[in-house]
Amino acid sequence: MLTVRELLLRQDKGDISAEEIISECQKEVSIRDPLIKGFIYTSWQRAREKARQIDQDRARGGDRPPLAGIPVAIKDNLARSGEPMTCCSRFLKGFYPGYTATAVSRLEKAGAIIIGRTNMDELAMGSSTENSCYFPTHNPHNPDYVPGGSSGGAAAVVGGGLVPLSLGSETGGSIRQPAAFCGVYGLRPTYGRVSRFGLTAYASSLDQVGPLSGNLEDLWLVLKEMAGPDELDATTLKEPLKGPEDPDDWRIGLPREYLEHIQDPEISRRVQEIAAELEKAGVVVEEISLSDPTRALAIYSSIVPAEASSNLARLDGIRYGLQSDNNYETWEQFIRENRGKGLGEEVRNRIILGTKLLNPEGEEDFLARGQQARRELKEEMQAIFKEFDLILSPATPTPSFKMGSSPEHSLQRFMSDIFAIPASLTGLPALTVPAGLNSKKLPLAIQLMGPWGSEGRLLGLARLLERITGYGPVVNDTEREEPL
Repeated sequence: MLTVRELLLRQDKGDISAEEIISECQKEVSIRDPLIKGFIYTSWQRAREKARQIDQDRARGGDRPPLAGIPVAIKDNLARSGEPMTCCSRFLKGFYPGYTATAVSRLEKAGAIIIGRTNMDELAMGSSTENSCYFPTHNPHNPDYVPGGSSGGAAAVVGGGLVPLSLGSETGGSIRQPAAFCGVYGLRPTYGRVSRFGLTAYASSLDQVGPLSGNLEDLWLVLKEMAGPDELDATTLKEPLKGPEDPDDWRIGLPREYLEHIQDPEISRRVQEIAAELEKAGVVVEEISLSDPTRALAIYSSIVPAEASSNLARLDGIRYGLQSDNNYETWEQFIRENRGKGLGEEVRNRIILGTKLLNPEGEEDFLARGQQARRELKEEMQAIFKEFDLILSPATPTPSFKMGSSPEHSLQRFMSDIFAIPASLTGLPALTVPAGLNSKKLPLAIQLMGPWGSEGRLLGLARLLERITGYGPVVNDTEREEPL
């Protein structure tokens, strides 16, 4: 799949129409997605109608929208009026929202064409996209490996060259970890940069919508269109989004505690190689000390299940969703039956843990302790960014792991988001940057994390890294019969 800029230029030259782009995209999805299984729902007729309207408007002399005719895939927890949204849960099969997520509607207003919905771990709870009520998604570089999660479908369809852009969401790394596993860019914006309206809530104080792309410029183009205040989400930022910056006299911190938790020697070597290349380019890279990332993981585990339990109390089968046909004497029995049949084991376990955290017994109030520790972590990060412009770290402790290699709650899967969680807890922007392939031809990646509102700074350093290292997105489109 060509980049957004290339597709726009070809339309401007008259070489291709928006409708032809969608037709070619449909062909590509039909050929390649049966192996990847990134999509759970496609809307080709609706997409072609939108593309035809764009072409007609341009033929009448209208201005080209900034993302005219660009195919985009969205994660199945982002609402779009007129099509189903299940969050890949049996509980929500057949649910049609009567509204559209702000992030989605802003892209559509900019001319982007939504072509379908991507697979995910049920209700965004998981790290491999095996925990879906439909089927597992496969890594586009090797179908025996996972694409990561919970936005695994969104990462896989970009990494497989099916679409140039997708929208994911993350609470504790669900954009950045699958982006790393699939060899593409994945951005978690500053908390509040992109409206959460229309995103199914998991843990509201951490949830954020963000883009995945095989191209830095494309990532910036889509972020510009989505960002900004929204009266439907009181947490959105009013501060303007700053564009990509040049890393002039920057100081980059390399946390030694993060390096100690790398479990793969090839990732460790790659991080050190990239740090050395930055120093050759005149960027100062210094080892720094941060809290052990396992502490952030503990904080996350004491807060997120509680928020999830509160948010998912709405899944009771009374107002919408799966409803048992059996007769019960009490509402409690009715709800228990609905949830037992409609929710997977991982989701039920997290809700149960969260309910326990919300109703502590004895002296141990883990939720209160977690909130206090979260405030301390924010203060620590603020102090670091008074001295350093960005933080460089591994994106994940290992490359992608094999499908079915261990249960969903295994330590390896639980730890795969360990380097992503500090940014999630503190609301800071962070970017996964592809870093080539390992000896098994699986993608490697690093992570850049910045202070509040520094998306442009992240993109600027990523652009420099791409230039000086030669690494970039690893889009697997080698089976394409001919270029779009």
